[in-house]
Amino acid sequence: MNIKQQQYRRWVVLGLTLCLALVLPARASRAGDFKVESASTSVVDGQVVLDAHIDYRFSDAALEALGNGVPLILEVQIEIEKDDAWPWERSVLDTRRRYRFRHHALAGTYQVEDLESASLLNFATREAAIRTLGTIRGLPLIEHAALQTGEHYTARIRAFLDIEALPLPLRPLAYLSPSWRLASDWLSWSLRP
Repeated sequence: MNIKQQQYRRWVVLGLTLCLALVLPARASRAGDFKVESASTSVVDGQVVLDAHIDYRFSDAALEALGNGVPLILEVQIEIEKDDAWPWERSVLDTRRRYRFRHHALAGTYQVEDLESASLLNFATREAAIRTLGTIRGLPLIEHAALQTGEHYTARIRAFLDIEALPLPLRPLAYLSPSWRLASDWLSWSLRP
């Protein structure tokens, strides 16, 4: 088979997959939703640190994929901006923390891995893993000295499932299905140095 035939075949398979996803009635499933329930910052040893709680409510489709060995990559985005900043000014802080959530069927455990620090935690139950995944305590964000005294800042946080990190065959369905678009709204709060 030549290259053009292979490309044609891939496009046909992709087209059929998309059509089936749109035409076939979806099974009744629990829709997922993420929500940042609380967030606050404090200064510890010269660092502005974050405490937050995120309620990760995964859809049935995401939990089924997790149970079948598909790792889920979750991203937490944190920003700090000056209140009187011009639209073209860069944020004081725009950082992302990525976490890998997976199930090991052989061991019967769930793992949460912080991809920035490479720390790995094992859990006997999915619920315990999700609870820990949603708890952020003492996360260093920025040096306190980088914030100007007397200025007013706004910090905000959100969390979402990274669809781009899913295995390639699963992505087209994830883009089309609302059960895979898992993201929280931004939660904002005032930050004064």
